Amino acid sequence: MAFVEAGDLRIHYRSSGAGEPVIFVHGNWASSAWWELILARLPAGYHGFAPDVRGRGETEGPDSDYRLPSLAADLLAFADALGLARFHLVGHSLGAGIALQTALDAPARVATLAVIAPPWADGMPEELNMPDRQRLLKAQPDLFRQAIKAMAPTAPEDAYWELLVAEGHEQRLEAAIGSMVGLSEWKPGDRLASIPAPKLVIGGALDPLIAAEVVQRTAAALGVEPVILADVGHSPNVEAPDTLMALLAEHFRRSA
Repeated sequence: MAFVEAGDLRIHYRSSGAGEPVIFVHGNWASSAWWELILARLPAGYHGFAPDVRGRGETEGPDSDYRLPSLAADLLAFADALGLARFHLVGHSLGAGIALQTALDAPARVATLAVIAPPWADGMPEELNMPDRQRLLKAQPDLFRQAIKAMAPTAPEDAYWELLVAEGHEQRLEAAIGSMVGLSEWKPGDRLASIPAPKLVIGGALDPLIAAEVVQRTAAALGVEPVILADVGHSPNVEAPDTLMALLAEHFRRSA
């Protein structure tokens, strides 16, 4: 278990390996545990860091507005605290939005950028901003379990899955509601084309939340072709870790 002081946070993170730094950013209703299978598969020559995003996991500190620029600032503070001047960056779901915003804010620091099930580049549809749904997920653990399983339909329901569910449900309600507002307001659109790092965009064919056209829109804005994984839902980091790690390893080698 590792912690680092970064701004107004005491950030908990998981890490593995040694070499070029890679920061992995998890999604909403999740924690750094969602990267454990990927951290365990990192090839030689890379050092993976997976922080718990503000309001989630074991990271300690006050609430913020939970907008993506604020969460990206947290991520850069985390990198600064660890002395990571430049790093590969991988984000999943909400974490993909944080990664994209970080690459917009500090492009020189991102060696490569990979986004998995990225959020809407033109703003999350307002009908999906449902604070009452977030309150129900927090109040009803069984409903939360069902909802998370729907996001990762092919993940085995083993002891590791139980850890993901337990850590995810501990998320602060304020973080869930704030992030929904933040995703509605976040509309980088074609500004994403300005990101200079080599880019990789991945989606799942069975994803019930981020449809193929959402993935394709982000990929088009970034100027790349997306990779859509068959028989995978929203979370290839837990549903298809071998496939995902193979794609990431090849991608990391594209760093200038």
